Amino acid sequence: MEDIFNRIEKDLNAGRKKKACDRLRNLINEFPDDISLREKLAQIYYDSGFKDEAGKFWILSEIENFEMKEAIEMYRNTFSNSGNAILKDIVFRGDKDKLSNYAKNILKELESDSYKKTKHIPDFKRKRREKGTSEESKDSFLNTVKFYLVIGGMILLLVLGLVKLYDIIGSIFFK
Repeated sequence: MEDIFNRIEKDLNAGRKKKACDRLRNLINEFPDDISLREKLAQIYYDSGFKDEAGKFWILSEIENFEMKEAIEMYRNTFSNSGNAILKDIVFRGDKDKLSNYAKNILKELESDSYKKTKHIPDFKRKRREKGTSEESKDSFLNTVKFYLVIGGMILLLVLGLVKLYDIIGSIFFK
């Protein structure tokens, strides 16, 4: 993981902020319980002038300064303080029990607001799919094989039909 942080730092120093943000988003998907990753991504967005996007990633962090407070307020206002919309946007897939009390309270507040207004609380499951072992990839492979077999069968029938037609025409005219 230290190697990834070095790459992120190199990307930032080279001015490749989008690449650094992509790497951090991937880390957040891999380690959703680590709020410090969200804080680093938020700081990049804030420094780049995207305050509302910074608020999205700071929302689960304890407010430490005016910038964080301003960004979080701007982010909440973007969604009209709708708990449902914010929960769908932040997509927290981690274990809530591993969060700080502050983050737990924020999530409870958002969930409460969402349930009160929509009678639904968005729930996002952790991504646990490993490369090459998912049922989706096996089904996809089988579907691809079936597709090519059907196409091959159709071509074979067409060729056999043309050969048989040639035989019939030959037997009629060239007796």
